[in-house]
Amino acid sequence: MEDIVVKLYEPKDYEKVMLFLQGVHSLKEIEEELFENAVIIIGDDEIVGMITYELFRQKALIRYFIFEKEVEEKYLIEMYEKFFNSLRDKEINRVFVIINNDTIKDMFLNLGFNEFPKADFFLTEESILQTKYKDAIVMFYEIEN
Repeated sequence: MEDIVVKLYEPKDYEKVMLFLQGVHSLKEIEEELFENAVIIIGDDEIVGMITYELFRQKALIRYFIFEKEVEEKYLIEMYEKFFNSLRDKEINRVFVIINNDTIKDMFLNLGFNEFPKADFFLTEESILQTKYKDAIVMFYEIEN
């Protein structure tokens, strides 16, 4: 892959993002309102990585975190840095992620995330323990200002 660019999403990237997400079989629906918060990796004029979040009570929850296996780690790190900088710019100081497997947990631990007590985590008005995510792991990252 050549000509790799890591950047904040812009409306002109819409078609490329849709194409990328349509290729992800585990996604049941594509939530376009999440695009505006995204950081994307473009390689050879195609999206090869994306991270975005949704806001709940001034807390950011990572929603799409998807990348092609071939993407070099340095671009993933650059994507993270841009992602955290955009959160910092919006004065969001804590980001959460809900994950379902240990491989991904290890990756987030390596990025500086910590486990969060599930009993204290609420999605809207409901404890996560009362939702379909009750068996998931909740992690968070404190963003320094």
